[in-house]
Amino acid sequence: MHAEQATSRDRARLLIHVGLHKTGTTWLQDRVFVNNDLGFGSPWGPMASPAVAEFMLVDPLAFNANETRHRLGPEIDEVRARGYIPVLSHEGLSSRPVRGTYYAPTVARRLREVFPDARIVIGIREQRGMILSLYRQFVRNGGVYSLQQFIGTGNEPAGWSPLCRLEFFHFDRFVRMYQELFGEENILVQPLELLRDNEQLYLQRLLDFAGTTADPSKLGKAGASNVGWGGQTLELFRFFSRFAVRNPLGPKQPWSVRNAQRVCYKIDGIIPKSRHKKIESRWKETIKNRCEAQFEASNSALAQMIGLDLGAMGYPIS
Repeated sequence: MHAEQATSRDRARLLIHVGLHKTGTTWLQDRVFVNNDLGFGSPWGPMASPAVAEFMLVDPLAFNANETRHRLGPEIDEVRARGYIPVLSHEGLSSRPVRGTYYAPTVARRLREVFPDARIVIGIREQRGMILSLYRQFVRNGGVYSLQQFIGTGNEPAGWSPLCRLEFFHFDRFVRMYQELFGEENILVQPLELLRDNEQLYLQRLLDFAGTTADPSKLGKAGASNVGWGGQTLELFRFFSRFAVRNPLGPKQPWSVRNAQRVCYKIDGIIPKSRHKKIESRWKETIKNRCEAQFEASNSALAQMIGLDLGAMGYPIS
């Protein structure tokens, strides 16, 4: 598609992708949102680091919408001048459950203050699969908690909670918040299951929403992103992490962490698949039991809100 092609929607409006985590975000960032042939342009690269500095980690008393708009505006305008739809994408905008940090309403209000005319893309995923994927990430990031410690038992004393709170996965509340801030017509909810089962429809919905007339069939079949270690390897790395403490101030990690990673990369394919599967099956059963009757009402409400049959996609529905 050429940038000068006319559309029925305003292509100048910023597209903000706020996550959620583990919903095809890497594929979107690496192959779609930086793809000029699809009509998109991301001035900060696949994952927008300014999203972290300007909206997530900024001191609440230091946040200034006008100053943020002034800093980000020129790069957005440059993408617009080239005829592309500017995109700001970072799944951390939705909160960071692997770190136990939840700030979605604050970030949403900041985004509204800075970019009131933006369109918002929200990715969702069946909750049990998302939680398992998040736990895998937690361990890969150096986490040492067991899965039960990570998601809790539901019987924690008042004032205590696990890192990964099940309340975060009531997606209807998250979507409704953005609808109220930006308007229902400016919110697109994209299930990962739709990408898995019908990539062309998934991409067509996104292109129509953003206002580009590109042909979705020109983008090849989506491959799996962030394919990780098996369950036994993750358990081994979790053990190593008790002694290999990560550097919290940057991506460069100490020798102990890097060596543990090297060992796990080497042995992951050697460990029998049956051992991986046994641990992963246990994890799935733990998550299933913990999530029983947790999400049905939320998923039913969300299905009505967005007009998609989430039950047919595997989401628990009441």
